[in-house]
Amino acid sequence: MTPFQGAREVARSAVRDTFEVGGQQVTLSGVGPPLLILSGPGVAFSRMPRLFAPWEGAFTLVHWDQPGAALSAGPVSLGRLVADGLGVVEAVRSRLGVTKVAVLGISGGSVVGLSMAAARPDLISVYAGTGQFVDWAAQDALSYQMVLAAARSARDGAAVAELEGIGPPPYADAATEAIKSKYAGALTPAEQAVFADPSVMAPPEGAPVVDQRALAMAAYGAVRGELMAFKARDLGPIATPVVFLLGTLDAYSVSSEVEAYAREVGATYVPVAGGGHSAMFMVAEMLGLLVEHVRPSA
Repeated sequence: MTPFQGAREVARSAVRDTFEVGGQQVTLSGVGPPLLILSGPGVAFSRMPRLFAPWEGAFTLVHWDQPGAALSAGPVSLGRLVADGLGVVEAVRSRLGVTKVAVLGISGGSVVGLSMAAARPDLISVYAGTGQFVDWAAQDALSYQMVLAAARSARDGAAVAELEGIGPPPYADAATEAIKSKYAGALTPAEQAVFADPSVMAPPEGAPVVDQRALAMAAYGAVRGELMAFKARDLGPIATPVVFLLGTLDAYSVSSEVEAYAREVGATYVPVAGGGHSAMFMVAEMLGLLVEHVRPSA
């Protein structure tokens, strides 16, 4: 159930469509204004449709299998992801007969989404980001300080030893970075609750088997250098309305940097209590925030 339509009404009136843009799969599902959900590189949310199904009463969800995700092949770069993402927006506009499309960027997808919003305000009605990166290097440094302090406070000797062993970022390779990430990206209790029903992560019936983790690691490796260099301030003024929905416990894309940037550019900043870097897994809470802060502009 949503504030807009119940399951029966959604089933009767929802858009259900699958098509390709440049050989990349796009799926549409739901009712209401279109919302393109951008995951981190190599992750295909189309493989977990039940997770976001509660949002389909308020938005027509747009899932895009980016290059390097699911069955979409091709070289991966930040520039290509931004360009291809805008191509998907153009296709959705034409398909649904709408003027603009809302965008939700998640983690690494927040770099792509914010860049899209800066480049083409004529195509994007509103940009929302969670697990948002605005200055990757600065947030990475703060992240290390946070997880090391937490490990010391918890008297977790093994974690302290691991973190002190790698030292502060930047790191020469993704394998070393992954040591910090396993602490910084750990799910909070509120985020873990969604997995009480394991089927929420099940792929669509009949979908080909893919190794999501391997694809994500490969795609991230391809754009890692560009992501680490990202600074939202380099994008200049952004005419598109911007909303940041940041977990109060995010130890990865540390929220203090996002809050400071939001003040500078006049963006809306909304703390998500109990959320960490994966606050999008708090599906019900996030839907309420999207309906309140994003849908009016979508």
